[in-house]
Amino acid sequence: MPFSGVESKLNLSKDQAVVSLPGQTLNRVGGLPMGHREVLPALAMPVCVHQEHKEKEVPGILIPNLGYATSESTILGWLKTVGEQIEQGEPVLEIATEKTIHQVSSPYKGRLLAVYAEPGAILREGETVGWIGDGNEAPPEIHCNLVGWEEEIAPAPENLAELLERPHKELQAPPQDSPRTEHPATVEKQHRSVLMGQLRRITALRMTKSWQDAPKVDLFADVDFTSVESHRKALKEQGREAPSYNVYIAHSVVRAFQDLPGFNIHWMEGRMTPLRDVNVGIAVALGDNLITVSLKNLAGEGLMEIQRRFKSMIRKALKMSLSREELYGSSLTITNLGEFDIRAFTAVLNPPEVFILAVGRVEERVVPRNGRAEIVPMCTFVLSFDHRAVDGAPASRLLQRIKQHMEGPFPVEDDQ
Repeated sequence: MPFSGVESKLNLSKDQAVVSLPGQTLNRVGGLPMGHREVLPALAMPVCVHQEHKEKEVPGILIPNLGYATSESTILGWLKTVGEQIEQGEPVLEIATEKTIHQVSSPYKGRLLAVYAEPGAILREGETVGWIGDGNEAPPEIHCNLVGWEEEIAPAPENLAELLERPHKELQAPPQDSPRTEHPATVEKQHRSVLMGQLRRITALRMTKSWQDAPKVDLFADVDFTSVESHRKALKEQGREAPSYNVYIAHSVVRAFQDLPGFNIHWMEGRMTPLRDVNVGIAVALGDNLITVSLKNLAGEGLMEIQRRFKSMIRKALKMSLSREELYGSSLTITNLGEFDIRAFTAVLNPPEVFILAVGRVEERVVPRNGRAEIVPMCTFVLSFDHRAVDGAPASRLLQRIKQHMEGPFPVEDDQ
C-alpha cells in the first residue's frame, strides 16, 4: 500500500554522505512477546559516498528504505564486531521496522571499520550506522541523527536528551570486544517486544488518521451460510481439509470484484486509483495486536489455493517475517471476530483502501421462507466504504454481489 512521502529515495552527491530526513523525537517502550521469529533474507545495503572519499565509492552501512508506512528503524544488534572481516552478501546488522525484523547485508567484501549506532537507537532511513573498508584506512567521522531510543533493547545513554536535542552530536558505540551477556531467549523476547510495541503505535497512528480523514458509511447484510456449510461438510466426509470461513469469504469477494471491476480501486491524493489485480487483505490477531496480510492476484484462484496461501501468510505473520508486499495493497480487507462470539460490528477503513468487510459469528437463526420457519446458519456482514470514492447505491451492489456468491454454489473445480 503506497503512502505519500514514504517511498522517497536517498539523495546522494559526491560531496554528501546522506541527506537525512527530518523527524519527530520518539522514545517508546512496550509490546507483548510472541512466538518464534524468522528474519527475512538479508538486504543489500546501499553505497554511501562520503565527502572525504570523493575519488571512489566507499560502502557505508545505511538504514535501508524498506517502503513501509514509517521510515524509522530500531537497531536490534550488530552481527559483526569492529575489525572483523565481512564477505560479500554477509549479514552485518539486524533492525526492526514497523512490523518485521530485517537483516542488512554487505554488497562488498571488506572489514568493518566503525560502528556509529548501538543497539536501541531509533533512526530514520538513510542514516549511516557503520563503515566498511579494506582495513588500511581510517573510517570517517559520521554523526547519527537519533529520533528516539528503545529501552527494551538497552538502557538509554545518560546523555540521550542532549543527543536528541543536538542531532549532530556523535553517538559512540560500546566497546566491540565486550562479551554479550544476554541469554538468546532474553534477546529474542526483547526483539519481539519491540516489534509489538511498534505495531501498536503504527496501528494507532493509521487508525486515527483514517477516522479523521475518511467519511465512512456502513452497510449491513445477513448472509445465508447453508451453501458454505454444505461444501465444508462434503469435504470433511471425503477426509479432506475444509477451508476456513475467511477463505470462502475471500473467494466470494474476489468473484464480486471480477463481476464489478470498477470497484477495484484505492483513494489516493484526492482521486481514485484503479488497481491492476484483485488483492484481498485478511486481518490476523497476534496476541492483543492486529496485523493484516494481503493475498495478491487472487483472480481465478480456487478455494484450496487461497487456503494454502492464507495459511502460509499466517505462519509468516506469527514469525513477523512479512514483506511490505504481503502487508499492503489490498482491494478490500476482511476482519472477522466471529470466533469471539461477536454477532456484528463495524470496522475502521485501512487507507488508501476504499472497502473493509466486518464479519460476525455464524449462528443458527429462525428465518421465514415460503410461509414457514426454517433454522438457517446465518452471518451478518458489514461493508464499510469511503464515501469520497463510492456512493451508497454502488457500494450496496458490491455487498449484494458478495452475498450472492456466498449463498450460491461453489465451483466444482474447487473440490479437485
